[in-house]
Amino acid sequence: MKYVLDPDNRNCPDDVLFGDLETVANQLGKRAITKDEYNRHGRFSASTMQKRFGSWNEALHKAGLSVAKRMSIPKDELIADLVRVSDALGTNVVTTTEYASLGKFAVPTLQHAFGSWPAAVRSAGLAVSPLARSRVAVEDLFTNMAELWGALGRQPKQADLVAPRSKLSHDVYVRRFGSWRAALEAFVDSANSSEKEPSDPTPVSAVVSQSEAPRSPPRDPSWRLRFLVYRRDRFTCVACGRSPATHLGVVLHVDHVVPWSRGGLTVLPNLQTLCGTCNIGKSDLPMNIHAGVTPDGELEPQAAQIPGDSP
Repeated sequence: MKYVLDPDNRNCPDDVLFGDLETVANQLGKRAITKDEYNRHGRFSASTMQKRFGSWNEALHKAGLSVAKRMSIPKDELIADLVRVSDALGTNVVTTTEYASLGKFAVPTLQHAFGSWPAAVRSAGLAVSPLARSRVAVEDLFTNMAELWGALGRQPKQADLVAPRSKLSHDVYVRRFGSWRAALEAFVDSANSSEKEPSDPTPVSAVVSQSEAPRSPPRDPSWRLRFLVYRRDRFTCVACGRSPATHLGVVLHVDHVVPWSRGGLTVLPNLQTLCGTCNIGKSDLPMNIHAGVTPDGELEPQAAQIPGDSP
């Protein structure tokens, strides 16, 4: 099974965007909505609106909603809002993505007032993110993407890339790939074209290492193998059926069916998705959620069995 991205919003008609703004406003019972409110309730993101229409206020205006556009905002007020966002995040490093999500003003407003985003954060007594000066390796970008996708149980939106959920901000991906959509496409292409993990119909019982031979690969799965396990199990705990996308607070783990401590290998047929609760309850007991693997790499489910239980 290949990853398939959600529909691309780049060619979405303006009327659809306006309609979604209106829907959120009606849902909240107000004629003026903030970027944070829209990011929490909207189908798209505030950044999408800003990029399409030039600013958040312009998007509201064109959608027929109320705006309170102000000109020549004093620098002291801009700095105060930067500090407020910093305090809310609990960090002295504020990225453009984080400010776009929590700030009262548009990022371009601060960039224009101070000359650049780094100059704005320095004026507020904050630190410039080291990511703004260093080039993050593609492998690190994809690792963060995989962790975020697994934590959400769905395709991430650019508004999801905020601390502490994401280690990297949206603008890091945009600088590297040109757009958030391009970053998603590059990640999915890498995951889909690098399925080098075992996909033969090997039963779980056969993926126990020989005691006289060194074990390979290592215990912890790579981001790509972890993602393949999540994808195969549809980002859902195979024991209880819960997912981060449907149950708030659920955290997914990649678990060894035949425990590592009992010789189980870190290979696709011997890995399964469990939520934190089920994984802790299972501990190091063998848990045969899957009987085997089909020729296309899909696992054939059967009732969970622990040795000693009746079939």
